[in-house]
Amino acid sequence: MIKYVFFDMDGTLLNMGESAFEKEYLKRMAIFFEQRFSGKGKDIVKAVAYSAEAMKQNDGKQSNEAVFWQAFEKVSGLKRAAMEPLFLQYYGTDYAHIGDDYIPDADMQALVHLLQEKGYGLVVATNPLVPQIANQERVRWAGVSDVDWLEITSFEGYSSCKPQVQFYQQICDNLHIEPKQCLMVGNSLVDDLPAIELGMEFYLMLNDDSEEICKTYAGQKGSRKDLLEWVQQWPVIAEKN
Repeated sequence: MIKYVFFDMDGTLLNMGESAFEKEYLKRMAIFFEQRFSGKGKDIVKAVAYSAEAMKQNDGKQSNEAVFWQAFEKVSGLKRAAMEPLFLQYYGTDYAHIGDDYIPDADMQALVHLLQEKGYGLVVATNPLVPQIANQERVRWAGVSDVDWLEITSFEGYSSCKPQVQFYQQICDNLHIEPKQCLMVGNSLVDDLPAIELGMEFYLMLNDDSEEICKTYAGQKGSRKDLLEWVQQWPVIAEKN
């Protein structure tokens, strides 16, 4: 029986194209650091991209956060002690404004709140490539920051990334739950579908550009509205306090 629902972020909780988000994210980062390190803004962004790839190759021996900073220092020549406060400032200011014009999806908001009311445990299972402050901002953009999330994944607490199955196992281990009790909701067959290897159920979130992916996947799939209508039929497993 499903007791926990995991949500991907981009293209799922957020009806915001991942490529469009990433472009804006990096553009704002380049401007932010260019204002503080003249002539080096683009180089710092390149170092961040390099470090993200290093995290995706993490062998699990240390946190993604540690891998990020080791890689960043190596290619940029800049030290974590000096740069970390600036990155946190970026995520709390320029980055936070990326979502200023985003209108939360009403069906997704209703879905998440209904699941909470029915007693299901909720997890934001986004790729843990950025710090917690950044992912909390995206949860806010989605209009669901008032939800009692059991976990919002980020690079501080994880030592693997999507599409590695270990990422999903680590969430379950952290929360002391069984994968077979979980439904993973995501829009990527590459990054999100591997959760089924642990025994999780999977729901493919379809967006406006999902026609081709829809043709190739025969499992559970549909829009946010479709998922909301399905969840309306689910039983209450615990009364909301």
